[in-house]
Amino acid sequence: MFNSTSYWEQEVTDYLYETANTAGLEVSVDQFGNITAEKPGTNHGAPGIAFVAHTDHPGYEVVDQNGQNLTLTALGGLGRHAGDSGTPIRIISNDGTVISAVVTGCDEPADEYSKQRRTEGWLGTQTVYARLEAGVDLGELPVRVVLELPDITIEDDLISMRAADDLAGCAATLAGVESLVGVETEGSVFGVFTRAEEVGLLGAAANAEAEILPKNTVVVSVETSSILPGADQGRGVVIRTGDRAATFDYFAEAYLVAAASELSRKDESFKFQRQLMSAGGCEASAYKAFGYRVTGTAFPLGNWHNRGDGKVDLENISKSDFISGTKLIREAGSLAGTEQPGILSRFTGIGGEESDRLKATRIDR
Repeated sequence: MFNSTSYWEQEVTDYLYETANTAGLEVSVDQFGNITAEKPGTNHGAPGIAFVAHTDHPGYEVVDQNGQNLTLTALGGLGRHAGDSGTPIRIISNDGTVISAVVTGCDEPADEYSKQRRTEGWLGTQTVYARLEAGVDLGELPVRVVLELPDITIEDDLISMRAADDLAGCAATLAGVESLVGVETEGSVFGVFTRAEEVGLLGAAANAEAEILPKNTVVVSVETSSILPGADQGRGVVIRTGDRAATFDYFAEAYLVAAASELSRKDESFKFQRQLMSAGGCEASAYKAFGYRVTGTAFPLGNWHNRGDGKVDLENISKSDFISGTKLIREAGSLAGTEQPGILSRFTGIGGEESDRLKATRIDR
C-alpha cells in the first residue's frame, strides 16, 4: 500500500499512470504532476465528463533532526491524536527505507482559531515532535511521514484503510473509467488524479486554472466524506450536492441522477443516497471557482482523517458503497456528450389543459 502525503504522491501517481496506460487509456501528466487518463469520445467537441480524485492523505514531514529527536510539520488536517505522545509513525527516507519512530508531543494551539480546532478534534498546530527508535541519519530533509497503521483490512462489508481518503476515490475512478475502454461514447471520459488536495485543493485548482480539461467538461469530484445524518454507510454511494465551501451545479448532477435511475431500473442491488456533505471541502469547489460545471460523489467515511475514539485509527468505508460508486462512475461516464435535462424538464412546455386551468383559477391580490 502507498505511503502518500501531500507533495509526496509519486508512488500513487506512478501506479495510476502505468495501470491506466496498460488498460488502453490515453494518459498524460500536466505541469503540476496531476495525472489525466482519457477514454476519447467520438465527437471531439462534445462535452466530456471528468471524474476527479486526489492522491494524497494527511501526514507529516520531518523538517529537522537532532540525533534521535525529530521535528515534524503537519501536512493537511490531522486529528488531535496524531500529536499524542506514544503515537507510532512510519518515516520513509528518500531511498524508500521505512524507519520507525514515535510521537513525543506537539505544540499547543497558538491562536483562538487553532484552539477551537483542537476542541473540535483536530491537531490545531503545525508542529509535532518525535523520536527515532534507533539512531539513524535521515539524510537530506524533508522526508515524508505517515501514521503507523495497517495498510488495509476487509471484513464483511467494511473496508478499513490508513488512507481511504482518497485512495478509495482513486480506485473507484480508475476502475470506472477503465471499464469504458472499448465502449463508444460521444464525449470523452476522463479520470483526473490530483496532488496536494489536503493542503488546499492545490492540484485541482492548478489544473482548473490552466484549463487542462476542456471548459465544457462536466467535473465530478469522487471523494470520501465524514458520515453525517442521512448519509450512512451501507446505503449506497452519495450523490453529493455540495461541500463545506459551496453548493454544486444542477445540470452537472443531472448526469449522476440519470445514471443512478438507470442503474436502479436494471440492478435491484444498486443503492444510492443524495446529500450535501458539509464536513469538508472537495475538488469540485476548486473547479467551480474557475467556471466548470461541477457535481460530486462521496463514500460515507468513518474515522475521518484517522480520528478514532481516543487514538489514531483506520479510516473505513462500506464495500457495497464502493461497488455502487464504481458502477455509478461507469454509467454516468457512458452518458458523456449527451444532454441530460433531468427533473427540470418537467416544468418546461407547460400548456394546454394545465395552462387553461391556471388561467381559470387565477388568484388576484
